[in-house]
Amino acid sequence: MLNKKGYTIVEGIIAMLLVAIMVGAIFSALMASRRAIVEPSYREEMMYTVESLANSIKNYVDTNGGDLESLCGSTTPLSNGEHDCSELLPDVCRTGEGYNSSLTYTVSGLTASDNTGAYTPAVNQVKINIVCNGEVL
Repeated sequence: MLNKKGYTIVEGIIAMLLVAIMVGAIFSALMASRRAIVEPSYREEMMYTVESLANSIKNYVDTNGGDLESLCGSTTPLSNGEHDCSELLPDVCRTGEGYNSSLTYTVSGLTASDNTGAYTPAVNQVKINIVCNGEVL
């Protein structure tokens, strides 16, 4: 038998396969750490947006008017139903082609009653919904 030095094709393919597995594992670890850093900033920006909208609604109620109409484009911002305020979305929610983001609030009138039958004014309940690139807050 001849004594040849070198590698066979099978040994070369196995070495390349092992290198590819190691590179894939390193890449997935880097992507996971990137997501762990970026996601909290998305949620933080979304929370600031929700707080801003909630403060605008509160100011509208307290002052019996305000900038809520211009912010959300509704002439009756506290009427029952869903109101779209997607213009207030932060820039991180407007990334990518065909992004799936929305900011709405829903107003529903609740009627409070008591046992005496006395007149009790209706109370509006406001629920804010935000979706940022498919992630619901």
